[in-house]
Amino acid sequence: MSSTQTDVTNISGAITPSSFLIKKALLYPSNKTEPVDIRDMILKMDVEESLSNPFIVIEAFVQDGGNYFSRLRLNGNEKVELIVGRRKQADSEALDEDQKWEMTLTLIDVFQYSRMSANKQYYTLRMVSPWVVTDASKLVVNEFEGTMAGAIEKILRNNLSIERIEKINTSSKGSVQGVFPTISPLKAASWLLNNCYEESTPFFLYETCKKGVYLDSLKSMYDKDVQETYELKSFFSNTPGSAEYFDEIRTRIIKFSSPINYSQFSNIKKGVYGSEFEAIDIFNKKFIQNDYRYSDNTKLNKFQPFSNNDKVGELNLNQITQGRTFHVNLNPGAFEQSNIHQPLDNTIMKGEAYYNAMSTNVMKMQILGNFGLEVGNKIRVDISKASSAAALDESNMFDKYLGGDYIIQKIESNFEQKFIQSITLVRDSVGVDIDSKDPSEADRNE
Repeated sequence: MSSTQTDVTNISGAITPSSFLIKKALLYPSNKTEPVDIRDMILKMDVEESLSNPFIVIEAFVQDGGNYFSRLRLNGNEKVELIVGRRKQADSEALDEDQKWEMTLTLIDVFQYSRMSANKQYYTLRMVSPWVVTDASKLVVNEFEGTMAGAIEKILRNNLSIERIEKINTSSKGSVQGVFPTISPLKAASWLLNNCYEESTPFFLYETCKKGVYLDSLKSMYDKDVQETYELKSFFSNTPGSAEYFDEIRTRIIKFSSPINYSQFSNIKKGVYGSEFEAIDIFNKKFIQNDYRYSDNTKLNKFQPFSNNDKVGELNLNQITQGRTFHVNLNPGAFEQSNIHQPLDNTIMKGEAYYNAMSTNVMKMQILGNFGLEVGNKIRVDISKASSAAALDESNMFDKYLGGDYIIQKIESNFEQKFIQSITLVRDSVGVDIDSKDPSEADRNE
């Protein structure tokens, strides 16, 4: 890999979506010498962003033929400034703002060192968002008051000094009071996040390469417009080298796979379709019981992920409430306002159902690199039916059961000879009624 754009053209001379350019990679040594440009040293780079992580992780495998490891006294905690992007095809519909990432990182680990010749050494640099190091050096021991989202925002801005914040969703309802039990800032934020909901949907704290840190709810993700539509089919409609072909190939799925994970048994045990709630109110000396049943839930696609015909004994799946039970201690008299557990009273069953329903279907797709994609965004996937191209009618060629809307849960980006991404997709619903019959099967049974 070098500092020039890789895989710049196809055979027709046009830029391809898999091309990329490391525009800047400056490493600032701890010994205060001048920053070093390491772009030409990078042979491979892997980048990971996830709904589960409030930080970015980047690993760069480097070839060092200038003895920089010793000259720079590499030991971890060095600052790295990184810009990676590409030029796009003229007249492409891709947005200019979706053509690069720009990040400031901290080197936290140098590992996998090897020497296969006298004049070259190889090692891997693991870099993360700077607040990961800040988090390791601080504890939160103060009291808090206000909404859950507001308390998390204070941690991000005051304790971790994060400036690259794109969105703080302040729609979590109810004001609470509490005291942090001497934990690190990110653990404190995660602790609050467990009780943070908007219209019963859970919140996520995450960072994207494109824009930065988000604190946002699943409801907000559902309400987003579809960012892109990706297709898996066996033919192309446009001429290679044209802007239309560039846009067609950048939204083409290279590989589509899945562990499937479609298990009604698992969903019953997770409380996706029903659960029970038991709470002890130690202030009012009450024992509280409640239950939850799946019924016309807000969902990503039109149809529920289970059949109304399925039963366990005499019960439909959404009538089974004893598969999971939640136990909560309440003390409404501890403060003038509600304590941290109060939001769980009415939301934990449905909130956990929404959270676990997201993994009802887990799919992975491999695509040519797209700098504009972010975890937490909604995309649409059109998958052609598993049949020969000759047997498919173009007007009805897509599999509506596998296809539909998905949320991006994780993005793994690989920069080597090409820019390739592996996208983990999740959804809580399907695009067709499970109890309906496929037209071809209906015709066969007549």
